[in-house]
Amino acid sequence: MYNNIFYLTYYSSNYSIRFMDTKAYFINPASPTQRRYEALRAFYADDLSAAEVAEKFTISLSYFKKLRFEFAKDLKEGTNTFFPNKKTGPKERSTNSEIIQNIIALRKRNLSITDIKVILDAEGTIVSLDTIDKILKAEGFAPLPKRTNAQRLVVKMPEKLKAPKSITLEIRDEEFTTETGAGSLIFLPLIEELQIVKAIEASGFPATKEINAVQSVLSFLALKLMGVGKRWSHDTLWNMDRALGLFAGLNVLPKSTTLSTYSYGVTREMNKKLLVAMSRIFNDEKIEEGEFNLDFKAIPHWGDESILEKNWAGSRSKAIKSIMALIVEDPATRNLSYTNADIKHRDQNEALLEFVDFWKEGRGAAPKMLIFDSKFTTYRNLNELDKSEEKIKFLTLRRRSKALVEKAKQLPETEWKVIKLDKPKRRHQSIRVHDGKTTLKDYEGDVRQIILTDHGRLQPTFLITNDFNLDLTSVIEKYARRWLVEQEIAEQISFFHLNNPSSSIVVKVDFDLTLSLLAHNLYGVLTRRLRGFESCNVDTIYRRFLQNGARVNIQNRQITVSMKKKTHLPLLFELPWMKKIT
Repeated sequence: MYNNIFYLTYYSSNYSIRFMDTKAYFINPASPTQRRYEALRAFYADDLSAAEVAEKFTISLSYFKKLRFEFAKDLKEGTNTFFPNKKTGPKERSTNSEIIQNIIALRKRNLSITDIKVILDAEGTIVSLDTIDKILKAEGFAPLPKRTNAQRLVVKMPEKLKAPKSITLEIRDEEFTTETGAGSLIFLPLIEELQIVKAIEASGFPATKEINAVQSVLSFLALKLMGVGKRWSHDTLWNMDRALGLFAGLNVLPKSTTLSTYSYGVTREMNKKLLVAMSRIFNDEKIEEGEFNLDFKAIPHWGDESILEKNWAGSRSKAIKSIMALIVEDPATRNLSYTNADIKHRDQNEALLEFVDFWKEGRGAAPKMLIFDSKFTTYRNLNELDKSEEKIKFLTLRRRSKALVEKAKQLPETEWKVIKLDKPKRRHQSIRVHDGKTTLKDYEGDVRQIILTDHGRLQPTFLITNDFNLDLTSVIEKYARRWLVEQEIAEQISFFHLNNPSSSIVVKVDFDLTLSLLAHNLYGVLTRRLRGFESCNVDTIYRRFLQNGARVNIQNRQITVSMKKKTHLPLLFELPWMKKIT
């Protein structure tokens, strides 16, 4: 099952059918058994001599003598050589005597057939209800009287297996299998190449007596990479998986309560240090443009006594109690560059400037352009971007009003242009555009205002930017790319399970979001290096390559992972880091 060799056997479908005369079937027997029968019949029933029989059936006298001897012996012993009696009816049951004794012992405890089957299944003994019933009847047990539900619940069922306590993995010679966690091990060479562990160590995350900081963070990362953390309370999905434990350097991963408690010991400063390190690790200067898409995400909370503020959730078209999280994406690399889930209403408008300070601190240079929605920040903050030493460019939507729409409608036709977007799949490729200037409250000087119509929306769209040199088509396409950040957020929700703090067992969202960013970017590096799969989303990569079982063998401190056969697996092993032995 685990090797990479397939053996196929092909069977011919050509059959030759020969018709034979019915009389010739008996006169000239074809099969050896029929020939022996006819030879003995001719000797005993037709009174032919041994020599005549040997000549007729072309066999030697000595061989025929042996046939007569064996035939006479079989008759004496009561064996029908040529026509054995065929057994009819059901086959004899072959239930092990130990199983039968176990079933009898369980019935003596007044357990029903169903209860007995449940216990046997828990012990790994598979016996059908029909077999249990027939065994009990054969042993003379009468049916149990009908019982109430309360009486049934009194039955003591087998105790569930307890997951072992998480401790540092002791490397010793052993072998084990995994059905779900093998994919996480694929990332270990990549994590080593990118020096992720050093970044975690330098971020100052807390440690416990049993588990160090790196093991704790990698435990969360393992669940993120495998899309397991849909609900942190569902720890039965991972608390027995040795492969996930191996990923984090543990025997098994910690339980949900331990993970929840740990996350609340992580501070925002620790997360920021890791974010700064990741902004350098996932830097690709060849394609990096210095532009960023920014968006807010409201992560809902359903607790009746929640102290969280209400935030607007676009997907629900209403304000709900939630945690406001900022997510920043580099559209050129599709990497997530920054997250912050510690934003209050009073600080929401300043989140833009905080990201600028973060990027300047981590990368030593300011962003070149920031692209965001209309209500993301204030016009005063746009003015600060424009008047900054770096002259940071911005591109955003202007808040639309009735007066603004009426003013756009009154513009003469001569001031409009028709441009064609190079987007074959776009329904509205030709749109009308007006390029002009306008003023904003709390903004010094003019801004560039671009009005779009005939673009598939009922009302015109107003784009504003402080970049007067960028051509019209580029401005429109840059803002269209901003929607990619919403796709990335949707991906986080669906696969990385951006934590919904709706139960008593939760993980601190800012930490959860930081680890989601790390997992997303690791998938991004993997995806861009898989030939033919560069544009696939995380869920597709997981299903095609990583959702797999494996056998893990540890010998002389060397770990060998033999993954089950999968269609696209050879592509994975062509990656450079997969060929290194670390």
